[in-house]
Amino acid sequence: MSPRDKRPRRRKAPAAAAPAPVSPPAPAAVAWWKRPVTWLLTIVVGAVATWLGTVVVGTINQWKPANELAEQLAGRGPVVVLDVKHVPYPQEGALDYVYPASADLARLDAKRPDDPTVEAGAVDIERSTWEITLVGTRDEAGEAVDLRPVLVEPCRPPLTGTREHNDSQGDSKKIVLVTHVDRPNPRMLVDDPDGEGAGAPFFSTHKITLPKGEKNVIQVRALSAKQHCRWRLELDYLADGRRQTMVISAPGDKPFEVTGRADDSAYAGIYLNPLNGCRAKDGTETDRLRITGAEYAQMLRDGRRCPY
Repeated sequence: MSPRDKRPRRRKAPAAAAPAPVSPPAPAAVAWWKRPVTWLLTIVVGAVATWLGTVVVGTINQWKPANELAEQLAGRGPVVVLDVKHVPYPQEGALDYVYPASADLARLDAKRPDDPTVEAGAVDIERSTWEITLVGTRDEAGEAVDLRPVLVEPCRPPLTGTREHNDSQGDSKKIVLVTHVDRPNPRMLVDDPDGEGAGAPFFSTHKITLPKGEKNVIQVRALSAKQHCRWRLELDYLADGRRQTMVISAPGDKPFEVTGRADDSAYAGIYLNPLNGCRAKDGTETDRLRITGAEYAQMLRDGRRCPY
């Protein structure tokens, strides 16, 4: 066969090139309000704004007129207890105080608290005085028509921890409400030695008007001669067209407390009056001389002002 008769060879087609790798699609941009950093900044800014708002509101409220106080307290009922404050020595405070057995006597030996009841958990002896500030929040004034102590438990024998002397009772011209919490069904009485109604039940002939935004301070003095009593106060008032009752407690939602006086020898310790100028047993001078109740009772029997 001649070369001319040869069939031409079929050329092979070049192999197809491998497809180029496809890049994954670029992620869509996250909206700025969905970014974690944005949320974090929002939380931080919100917290700071809340703190600043509290500070500013607190500052403004110090200068807020009385007629705007009710608006600040709106939604909390027609009558609001704005403050409950213990009245300490020497204004209208207790005759004496008794510290509980758990009291830190080392701290008390160094310095007498300005208010033993509030600062050291002492209990007032024979009388306990508190000031309660009420505010009306309605356009139509409310009326307090009764206030009474309600015992949280039966009264018990007097406390016999460490007694603190109280030399001065102060002098007040206020008319206060007095109640004997150690007697059955105690009522609020008028304590006005110079008035005609002294000793009469106060709410049998009086009521306390509570206008909107006006602060009304009620001073309550609870007495107990021989027993340790714990109680809360119940206030009856007229508002919103009906009679309502609210419970008033000491700060920290604790009951009020007063104890009668025990025999001198029953106390674990007694602080002597610094005005007596008594020295400690080693002869050192001190304003915080503490002796046992038995030593104190013996001192009185001997007719002495100091034990050593």
